[in-house]
Amino acid sequence: MEQERNPKYSPVNSPQKPGTDWNQNETPEERARKRKERITIASLITLLIAVLSILFSLLHEQLASQTQHASVSPAAALTASATTPPEESASAESAQMPAVDAGLLVSFLDVGQGDSAFLRSPSGKTMLVDGGPEGSFPVIDHYLTSLGVVGLDVVVASHLHSDHIGGLISVVDTYPIGDFYYPPFDAESDTYFRLLDALKESQATVKQPLAGVNTLIPWDDQVEVRILSPYDTIYQDFNDTSYIIRISYGNTAVLLTGDATELAEKLALKAQPNHLFRADVLKVAHHGSSDATFEKFLDTVSPAIAVISVGKDNDYGHPHDSLLDRLNERGITVYRTDQDGTITLLLDGTSVRVIK
Repeated sequence: MEQERNPKYSPVNSPQKPGTDWNQNETPEERARKRKERITIASLITLLIAVLSILFSLLHEQLASQTQHASVSPAAALTASATTPPEESASAESAQMPAVDAGLLVSFLDVGQGDSAFLRSPSGKTMLVDGGPEGSFPVIDHYLTSLGVVGLDVVVASHLHSDHIGGLISVVDTYPIGDFYYPPFDAESDTYFRLLDALKESQATVKQPLAGVNTLIPWDDQVEVRILSPYDTIYQDFNDTSYIIRISYGNTAVLLTGDATELAEKLALKAQPNHLFRADVLKVAHHGSSDATFEKFLDTVSPAIAVISVGKDNDYGHPHDSLLDRLNERGITVYRTDQDGTITLLLDGTSVRVIK
């Protein structure tokens, strides 16, 4: 959505960081300290759960011969209170989040005029796709904390515009990250170079795959994460360098589209079998812009639910009336972060349920 500085964009092997010093709010030592604190917390929680599990087994044997007076055992209550601080427990309870093994949890966070989506697999693996504009970190951090997330297995930047990666700088500085993905197209912005600086100081493994015949992101054995765009070609519009990613669990799926426009949609449909685009939930591209989510692409995806991540009263007129008309004509249920706030869905493998 930014104004691009170069007329054309082609893949690059390794983007270089210029020798420019930036005014950062935190020193590298402070960011390293935060990462160490997160890792220490994660280790302590794991150890605590193991100890409490043993305690639960011992208490269970003692209580087995007694009359059961309550629906929740003391050990279970002890485990819940010990692993979740009161304020986090209240937040999670108010959100009425389902159990981890209930299915694939997908939350589209309200980060204003930008994108950020959190996913949790049925086995508890975590993924964050985009981080919204700068200033979005408190929203992301509050949400992750409410779920007890202390690290992220996978982080994806759909593309390198600041309204998608601005908040990721603080995420990388603060949370332990396994793999970090972004498309191999160079960008020219201070936000991008500060992200590179943060990644260099982190322990994350950086990967930059393009779409191919069978390009997958390893995440969870029960969930397939497939990259459907972009390709090794020249794009006139930097928005078209966006990852289009299909995340499927059982017979349910969500399609994330970044800021891809009609051109990227056409190229992807030509390169991949149509059934790979089928999804129950579509994250509408480019915040509901008029230049994306065209008829053929929309009919191929055939979603029941469309989510538009967009800022209230934004300067771009998003979402555009023509886009809303295309969705309404097909009877697709539309959710918008500017009107509905954070939108959370549960895909259980057979159906999709709106949590909030």
